[in-house]
Amino acid sequence: MRTQQLLYAAAGVVVFIMLLLVGWGLSHRGERPAPARGGFVSAVERAQAATVMLTVSGSGGNNDGAPMQMGSGFVVSADGLVVTAAHVTGAIPVVNLVFADGTVARAELVGADESVDVAVFRATPGRQLTALSFADSNQVKAGQPVVLMGAPYGLVGTATSGIVSAVNRQIGAPMDEDDPFAGAALRGPVKAYLQTDAALTAGGSGGPLLNAAGQVIGMASARESRGEPGAGLAFAIPSNVVRDVIERVKAAPQPQPTPR
Repeated sequence: MRTQQLLYAAAGVVVFIMLLLVGWGLSHRGERPAPARGGFVSAVERAQAATVMLTVSGSGGNNDGAPMQMGSGFVVSADGLVVTAAHVTGAIPVVNLVFADGTVARAELVGADESVDVAVFRATPGRQLTALSFADSNQVKAGQPVVLMGAPYGLVGTATSGIVSAVNRQIGAPMDEDDPFAGAALRGPVKAYLQTDAALTAGGSGGPLLNAAGQVIGMASARESRGEPGAGLAFAIPSNVVRDVIERVKAAPQPQPTPR
């Protein structure tokens, strides 16, 4: 008799829990999960403060001394380290950095690895800078949302969005007949790019490619459009490659100023 009573009591508890679950489901029917707080807004705001346009005066036949747009870059340490694509600046040792708030700082080349298209500059802005952090590019997945920051056409702090279209995109040598990009506009030393459909336009090379948390997963390096207006694929150097160059540059002995 006691066993039967216990079974009835247990059954009653189960029914009660099921009714609670059904009631909760009905009350929340149609609700969608809340988006991450701020979405990409906070990530873009921080990245705008850390993204720069790199310029140099009086180059390229520009005789009036006005700055000439070169490309984009971003701050990677609060004390002034800035990274960009090596092809953006070439071997130029000194550039000007233009921030989104209009301030300008001088920066000197401290190291580069042209084999992976990464150059590192050090700025002396006289203030602490907003810096971006890196994520592990080995964890990047095709389909994840991304934002590409840069200074296309001199518009510093421009954000474009899209998804990661492919990872580990292999690009062979320029004359490789088996390379689908052979004979096309795309050229670059990196053999494993992140591919994205986020818009990359003139002056945007060197800008950071960000994940939803605002971390850098890549750096814009190349674009292929095959001459089709409004079309194009963007390719970014994986963040692990960029970070490795930065660490090697920081560890290398720096030249000391010549005593006067």
